[in-house]
Amino acid sequence: MQQNIFDLRDHFYKIKSLGWIRGISNGTGNVGITFESLLGKQRENFSIPDYQGIEIKTSLSSQHSWITLFSASPDGAYLFETRLLCDRYGCPDPVLKEHKIFYKLIRADKIRRINKKYLMKLSVDYVTEKIFLEVYDNFFHLIERECFWNFSSLEERLFRKLRYLALIKAEKKVVNTNTYFRYTDISFYQLKDFRNFLMLIENGEIRICFKVGVFRSGKKMGKIYDHGTGFQMKEEYLLKLYSPL
Repeated sequence: MQQNIFDLRDHFYKIKSLGWIRGISNGTGNVGITFESLLGKQRENFSIPDYQGIEIKTSLSSQHSWITLFSASPDGAYLFETRLLCDRYGCPDPVLKEHKIFYKLIRADKIRRINKKYLMKLSVDYVTEKIFLEVYDNFFHLIERECFWNFSSLEERLFRKLRYLALIKAEKKVVNTNTYFRYTDISFYQLKDFRNFLMLIENGEIRICFKVGVFRSGKKMGKIYDHGTGFQMKEEYLLKLYSPL
């Protein structure tokens, strides 16, 4: 692994020497997509690390944003669990009002309002070794605890994809509507124990992001578009989950 770290560091400094680089896409993932293209990688959503056993995350120096560690669908009894949540608890799409969407950020340290009727929070259950999504009514009565993630599946996903992490910092500027990035720094980390991951969820320092939308045009118009269920952590908490290398 040490040689792989040296290789990625060498690639980074070559990219850094290029100075300002025009972004190749639009949207929030532009800074990462542009960097990976400079490594010769194509965009993908595989559950394996980005570069020779090392997962790459990019962050703008001017922001302290939430980092999506990985995506993991629930292990509940239903095949399309997130679509079921969307049907039950989603709200109308602003454009296609006859269809529901479900864009929610759920944590364990506080109850979040979902719509006028429901509230949600996460619960880490060490007896059953599951993380549950709990649904409450407006009177804080528990009405559902069916959606869950097994500890074992989350631990396997975490250690398979994120055992080693490279965090790359970048600066951003916009010139004549074109976005440019300059990559400034790289840091390497090694994952600690899975218990740290669970503790961060309990403390609300790792949250779950549901992103279930709907196609608004084209041949798929009106069909569900599940962007994935992401486990996200603020960059400032990184050393609670990782040791620096």
